[in-house]
Amino acid sequence: MEFAQKKILENIESIREYKRKMTRKALVEKINISEATYSRIVDGKVLLTYNRLADIAKALDYSVINIITYPDEYINQQNPTSTKVLVELEVSNDEFIKLGLKDKVLQILNK
Repeated sequence: MEFAQKKILENIESIREYKRKMTRKALVEKINISEATYSRIVDGKVLLTYNRLADIAKALDYSVINIITYPDEYINQQNPTSTKVLVELEVSNDEFIKLGLKDKVLQILNK
């Protein structure tokens, strides 16, 4: 069994036991396979396919990527979370123009 698959299988067992506190029996019932088949997968005697990994991830309420990277969690950098904040700024008309805010507001309004 290659190292990556072995690590993923160890991760599945750790998540199942320690994170989800789920028995093997409960997991195999959720993914609709026999305990014997699951044991052969975990022992590396049967290849863990992506589809089977996806089923296991769903049953554990875990993403596939987080099973692979466990105990680290994958953070999607392409869609960073942001917070919208409303700020009120009180400035005089002269300061407003000096700061260049007038031009920026006009650009935004003209879009």
